[in-house]
Amino acid sequence: MMNSAARKACDTVGVRRATVPDLPACAAIINDYMDAATDWLPRVIDHDAIRDMYSPALLDKRTIFVAEDEDAIIGYLSMDHQAGFIHALYLRPHAQGKGLGKALLDAAKEARPQGFELTVFEPNADASRFYHREGLVEVPESRNDKTPEGVPTLLMRWQGAST
Repeated sequence: MMNSAARKACDTVGVRRATVPDLPACAAIINDYMDAATDWLPRVIDHDAIRDMYSPALLDKRTIFVAEDEDAIIGYLSMDHQAGFIHALYLRPHAQGKGLGKALLDAAKEARPQGFELTVFEPNADASRFYHREGLVEVPESRNDKTPEGVPTLLMRWQGAST
């Protein structure tokens, strides 16, 4: 349950589908995360390559939701159109713990009520706890030890809305 300060912060933020002008902000969020937010995730893709991945063509393949506060993108979720696989959910550090990750994940649940999967880096205990709390379950037989980063990932699945 969110406290009143977190609820108030979340109330000022809008979640919407990304447009082309939002893509540089999304690239900056993931670049900043790799540079400063963690000491366990090595950078295997340089800044320019990530920026280039967030080109307008990405919106042809993925549904991207952004969390926006006062016209600034402070988080995003990127999900494959076809399979519903979530490739990324990142928030700026100051935006964490305020219900914004939940709001982005809820947008994905609404867009993909039949369910989806995502991976989480095993050392990212906060993200794992968050996903468990939001109803995702770990698929233990799908642990991947051979990632490009050399950091194991866990596959997590949301079974979808109850019928």
